[in-house]
Parts: sequence; C-alpha cells; structure tokens
Amino acid sequence: MSVFMALIMAFVTATNNIGYADMRVFVTGWAEGLLAALPIGLTIMLIMSVTVKPKIERFLKS
Repeated sequence: MSVFMALIMAFVTATNNIGYADMRVFVTGWAEGLLAALPIGLTIMLIMSVTVKPKIERFLKS
C-alpha cells in the first residue's frame, strides 16, 4: 500500500512541478520523487500499523 501511495505522490508531484513537455525530464523527476517519498511512506506505514492501529482496535472493542 505504501509503495502504491509513494508512486502516486511522486507522479502527481512530477506532473505539477515538471509537466509532460519533456518525458525524459519527467521520468527522472518522477523517479527522484519516488525515491524520496518511499522511505517516508514506509515509515508512516510502520508507525501506523505498530502503534496507532492497535490503539484504535482496542478503543473500538471497548
């Protein structure tokens, strides 16, 4: 899920900042954005699944 979200975030960022005029520059910007967004997405996924999700499940059970 986080990989898919990072792909979308990188695509949208590259589209807004670079545009489609030069596809080589677009693909390079997209790849750089993906490499920057992926570690952040994985970190957020880890925090959510380890800390937040169990707390929400305990709250809903009570």
